[in-house]
Amino acid sequence: MSNDSRLTCDIVDLIHDGRGVGRPDGKTCFIQGALPGEAVEFRRHNQKRNYDEAHVVEIISASESRVEPQCKHFPRCGGCTVQHLEHGAQIAFKEQQLLENLQRSGMQPKTLLPALSGPEWAYRRRARLAVQRAKDGNVLVGFHNPGSRRIEPISECHVLAEPLAAIAVGLPQWLTAFPSGIRLFEVELLSADNGLAIAVEASRAPSATELAQMLATLSECIADAASAQLWWKASNQSTFSRLDAGSEPLEVALTDDVKLQVQPGQFVQVNGEINRQMIDQVLSLLRKKSSDRKSLAVDLFCGTGNFSLPLAAHFDRVVGIEGLEGLVRRATDNAQRNNLTNIEFMVSDLSDWAGMRKLKEKIDLVLLDPPRNGAAGVMPWVVKAKPKQIIYISCHPSTMVRDAKLLTEAGYSLSAAGVMDMFPHTAHVEAIALFEK
Repeated sequence: MSNDSRLTCDIVDLIHDGRGVGRPDGKTCFIQGALPGEAVEFRRHNQKRNYDEAHVVEIISASESRVEPQCKHFPRCGGCTVQHLEHGAQIAFKEQQLLENLQRSGMQPKTLLPALSGPEWAYRRRARLAVQRAKDGNVLVGFHNPGSRRIEPISECHVLAEPLAAIAVGLPQWLTAFPSGIRLFEVELLSADNGLAIAVEASRAPSATELAQMLATLSECIADAASAQLWWKASNQSTFSRLDAGSEPLEVALTDDVKLQVQPGQFVQVNGEINRQMIDQVLSLLRKKSSDRKSLAVDLFCGTGNFSLPLAAHFDRVVGIEGLEGLVRRATDNAQRNNLTNIEFMVSDLSDWAGMRKLKEKIDLVLLDPPRNGAAGVMPWVVKAKPKQIIYISCHPSTMVRDAKLLTEAGYSLSAAGVMDMFPHTAHVEAIALFEK
């Protein structure tokens, strides 16, 4: 239900998705485009029993933290949600979100870790762009509008790392020339330390003739993509396959000594600078290993080895556990490529702790890096394993706090916690927490 009347209120808070919070007439209203400390004129566009949703019509009194957005597509593009908030204030907001989530469950870190922060622009080394062919035959490429399936075609993007930003702008010309019988769904761009990839998700694979034409026109339409790898995934395929003639794998550095092999469709932290800082912070939190026995670290939701590989230099043995066999194979390959012989990767269902593989040795560290829905299924196993330290990497603090209740009930205390600005200009909060007996 919408309301065309224009109302005014003061903004008292900011919620997890970057909308301002007002309480006109005592009812909570989430207002798109408003910041704490502001007085705004707004219009409701959705009224519900317990709250309303609205958008700003006019800023009556602006916050000192309000800045002019750098991108002309903001706020129509869903790629960024808080470009109108000064970057330092964005980090303070994320830190506040973490602490409030912890405090609501009675948790207070003994040490508040310094927020990890890097460049606020040109930080994304991976992006998935929506693609749609318009009625006139031209292809639209961009991010979805907030709360909509409509695509905002982008002619600039300041958060994409170069040369991905330039490639994104040139994609429509290249894709428009594709055969009309190929329905386009999405394009993934991936920039590694030694090259880049363009990965197309479509209804069918191209024929040999069509592929030759695509490769020939790629450098004509997108100068920065002349040496890019071309990957493809058809509707009947579960993974991307490489279609160009090259064979060299893409790699990103995790530390000065360890590299991770990556490819389209595979999870990789999009912010390379923050990922390296995050790994360094994890390593700085480790206790010195005891000399009376061999030390063991267990990396749950290990993926392809983002944390397991760097941990190998600090423990006698590292076990990485993941639910997907394909990821375990790639993790094993990464360990071999880095000549790491003290790592073992295994497949186990991380949604069911009773089915977890049994480890008889004393565990020094359990590291968890779960998806947004958290690690509830495996937390009883973590408690039962009784590791000396537990490090939880979270992309959704509320689920981390939920999972951590089991740890505090089992006698663990929250030794340290902090935020990581993995996604500047968005409201996404990434956090790290250390629990110890």
